[in-house]
Amino acid sequence: MVKKVSNQKSRYKNKTITFPGDRTPAKSVSKDKMFYEKKLSKYKGKMRWLVIERPTGNIIMASPFEDEAEKIANFQNKHKLWVPQGGLPKFLVIGKIWQILHSM
Repeated sequence: MVKKVSNQKSRYKNKTITFPGDRTPAKSVSKDKMFYEKKLSKYKGKMRWLVIERPTGNIIMASPFEDEAEKIANFQNKHKLWVPQGGLPKFLVIGKIWQILHSM
């Protein structure tokens, strides 16, 4: 027996339906856009150097010594280990830069 094959396209398409409030995967960040910087901060009467991941704004290290912060920032800028994941995961960061600045 031979089946007839139709040349018509199916009217049903494989589409993912999204609703407002659904979580979508994060957009990947290119190597050119992600960088790390050190910034001096005064917090609770103490001076400390923060290493900040941009554009995410994650604080990855706080140190009283500029040399340590600069060493970490230079290493991360050179190797860019966390770019494929979109930055450091939340459990490895201290916090976000805007949370620290607004809590003072």
